[in-house]
Amino acid sequence: MNRVGISGIGLVSPFGLGMDLFETGLYSGECAMSPITRFDASPYRCQIGGEVKGNVTNSKDSMAKQFLAFAMEEATEGAGLSKEKLENHRMGLILPVVTGPGNTTLEHDAAEWIMDSELNLPSSLFHRSHIIRPTSACASIGTALSIGYSMIRHGQLDIVVIARAEVFNQYDFASLDIVRAITKTEAKPFDVNRNGITIGEGAGVLILESAASFAKRQQQPLAWLDGASCATGGEKQNMIELDKGKVVHSIQTALQMAGIEKPDYIHAHATGTPQGDTIESEALVETIQDGSSIPVSSHKGACGHLLRCSGFLGTAAALLALKLQCIPPTTGLDELDPKITANIVKEKEWTNVSSVLVNNFGFCGNYASFIIQQPTSEWKGGSSI
Repeated sequence: MNRVGISGIGLVSPFGLGMDLFETGLYSGECAMSPITRFDASPYRCQIGGEVKGNVTNSKDSMAKQFLAFAMEEATEGAGLSKEKLENHRMGLILPVVTGPGNTTLEHDAAEWIMDSELNLPSSLFHRSHIIRPTSACASIGTALSIGYSMIRHGQLDIVVIARAEVFNQYDFASLDIVRAITKTEAKPFDVNRNGITIGEGAGVLILESAASFAKRQQQPLAWLDGASCATGGEKQNMIELDKGKVVHSIQTALQMAGIEKPDYIHAHATGTPQGDTIESEALVETIQDGSSIPVSSHKGACGHLLRCSGFLGTAAALLALKLQCIPPTTGLDELDPKITANIVKEKEWTNVSSVLVNNFGFCGNYASFIIQQPTSEWKGGSSI
C-alpha cells in the first residue's frame, strides 16, 4: 500500500487569485460577499454572492478557463512538476461534472481545454482510461479525493490531478433560490439565526501523489492524505437534508483509514442551514472520541458555498491550519445556537494541529470525509477500505 500525499494546490476564491489571498481573507474574519454583477439578481430573494475579486487575466477565454489556468499554474508550480519529471509516471485526471442549462457549455469547454492545452501537464501524460468524470453534487471534490486516494494507494496511479471551476451563474442561483436554500444576507454557520446559504465562485486544482513518487522526485508533500471516504444514499428522501447515519459512516470510515481516533481540528461542511449544521454537529460529537472538545470551524460565512468546488476551499483551510498552527475563524457566527454541542471556533485560535478532518457533503445523499496530516506525521497505516 502506498501512502498518499498532497503535492500541490491552486485556488481561486471569492477573495481573489491564489492561496495567499484566501489565507488573508479567511483569517481576517471578513466576508467576501458583494452585490451580484454576473446577472440581474433583482427577481430573487438574495442579491449578494461571492464573486471573485479582481481581474483574472486579459484573455478572451471563458471565465472558467481563466480560473482553471491560474489554479493549475499555482498547483503545478507549488508541486514542482514539469513534463521532464513526469515522463515515467502514471497519471490520472479527475474532472467532477455537472449538468444543467448555464453550466453545460463552460463545463465541456473547460474539460477539453485542460486535456488539450499547453499547460505544464500536457494531455499526452493522461491515459484516456484514467480521465474520470464523477458527479456528486457539492461533495464532488471530496468524492474525487476519495477516488484519487484509492487509485494511488492501491498502486494503479502515481499522480492524480483534480480540477474544477465554478462560475457564478443564474441557473444555479435560481435553482437554489426556488427551494429557498439561499439566505438574504451573509451565511451564518452554526449561528442561532442562520437561515440558509450564500453562493460563491472560484476554482481549484489538487495534485495527489504517492510516497514513492515523492521519493523519486526528491520532493516533500504539503501534507499527507491519510484517509478519504465517500458514500451515497441514506434513509431520508428529502434531497436537501443530511442523513446523520451517512454522515457518521463517512467520518468513521475516514478515521479508520487514517488509523486515528480523533483529529486535532475539524473543518466542517457547515453551510449555515438550520438542519444541516445541527445534524453535522451531532454526528461529530457522537462519532469521535471526546468529539465535543475538538475545535470546529467553517469557511462558508466568509466565501459562501462554492457548490461543486466547495471541497477545494475546505482542503485549503485544512492545509493552512496545519501550516500556521492556527484554526481559522467561523465568519458570520455571532451567537452560537444552543443546540450545537460541537466546539465551534468563533475567532481564530492558535493551537497545535497535526491532523484535520474535512467534511464535504452534497444534495441528494452525497457524503465525503477525509483526513489530512502534517508531512512529518507518522503513518499509522489504517484500513485500506
